Amino acid sequence: MKHLFTLAWASIPLFLLAGCGDGDSGKGPEPGPIPVAPTQNLDRDILSTALALDVTALTGEATIVLAPAEKPGASFEVDGLVIQSVEDSSGQLEYAVQEGRLDVGVKESAENTTLDIKYTYTTQKNFDGYLAEGVSFLWPRFCGNLFPCKSVPSEGVSFEMALAGVPSGKQAVFPNEIPADAPTYMPAFALGVYTYVALGTTKAGTKVGVYHLPGEDAAAAEGTKDLAAVFDWFETTYGSYSFGGAVASVSADWGPGAYGGMEHHPYWHVARDAMNDPEVHAHEAAHGWFGNGVRISCWEDFVLSEGTASYLAARGLEAVAGQAAGEKIWSDYQTRLDDVIQDEDTVLMLDTCNTIDLITHPLWSNVTYMKGAFFYRAVEAQVGRDKLDAALAKFYGTYKNRAAHMQDMIDTIQAETGADISVHVDGWLKGLGKP
Repeated sequence: MKHLFTLAWASIPLFLLAGCGDGDSGKGPEPGPIPVAPTQNLDRDILSTALALDVTALTGEATIVLAPAEKPGASFEVDGLVIQSVEDSSGQLEYAVQEGRLDVGVKESAENTTLDIKYTYTTQKNFDGYLAEGVSFLWPRFCGNLFPCKSVPSEGVSFEMALAGVPSGKQAVFPNEIPADAPTYMPAFALGVYTYVALGTTKAGTKVGVYHLPGEDAAAAEGTKDLAAVFDWFETTYGSYSFGGAVASVSADWGPGAYGGMEHHPYWHVARDAMNDPEVHAHEAAHGWFGNGVRISCWEDFVLSEGTASYLAARGLEAVAGQAAGEKIWSDYQTRLDDVIQDEDTVLMLDTCNTIDLITHPLWSNVTYMKGAFFYRAVEAQVGRDKLDAALAKFYGTYKNRAAHMQDMIDTIQAETGADISVHVDGWLKGLGKP
């Protein structure tokens, strides 16, 4: 706990203590602000977070802007951090850390309040923070191992980031700014000997590229040959991208055996072993619209992120690379679906909100990706591609940079197409096996 004032009484002259010699009334100095005791308040909204990280010293400073609040206090997840100080514009604030939660003694306010939090962090070993491989990995609830945050998926925060202490000979790839509300697992950085390759500029002016590591020239070229065109198709079909004017796939050295990607927009990470896979690059790009562009309200809405992104990856690649490319992806999806439902099948739509541990729940498996993708494909077959695309664009426009439920998507599709899609909802999202 930190206290606001320490008075060195021995250094104050006695005549001042007595109020003599200056004609005053004998009153002492005006008292300063009364400190607020550390107060738990997880409801105080975080508007923005500016991070200054030293990746060698493992120190951090987070400048956090809080929304107005009628109640005092503010709380953050800090599981992997050691807090050194918390201040606002008046000076140091009292705080307490217990059970991985930082409670700050900040007053209620009708205006935004800015906190400055200094801390240290550590290297993590289980894909849960800053990894020894030189990359950060915050999905799904590990932002508190890198900066003070709230990992609930509906929380939307804009970010700034600055890095110091980058080892000589290495480059840090990270966004200086994430200008729109984003989920708190989204900001990330990667250190390595990177080569940047410009892939093109979309009609909306977004620059698309790839950062690859040594020896990955051919793999990166193969995996991203259609990425700029796919990104352009997403923008044209579903709406404008909201996380900056430059995006890229970034090779992430996650170690042997790692595959897939992570939606750390605008510079999403792709495992080294997956750099040659166009579907992985397209999938992570699609999260700029669904998963990140529209956040999920609850972990139980996971299919809104992953099922939608899987469907859009297939659609985007077919649109720019041809029907054969699309058929190949759907054939691969079918194989994955048949494999996963044998031992990891689960209902995708649950009646709870944030009561599951996504990491251990069956939703955190290919079943969500594949059954979600086939749900959209079934809806497409019923209503037609044009109508489904229009519904997806309507949904994105309505919930852009906000949180939504999968039920909101279902309601939007039915309202926009005029179709009853309950048979597909019941079969793919609420049932087991394949309809």
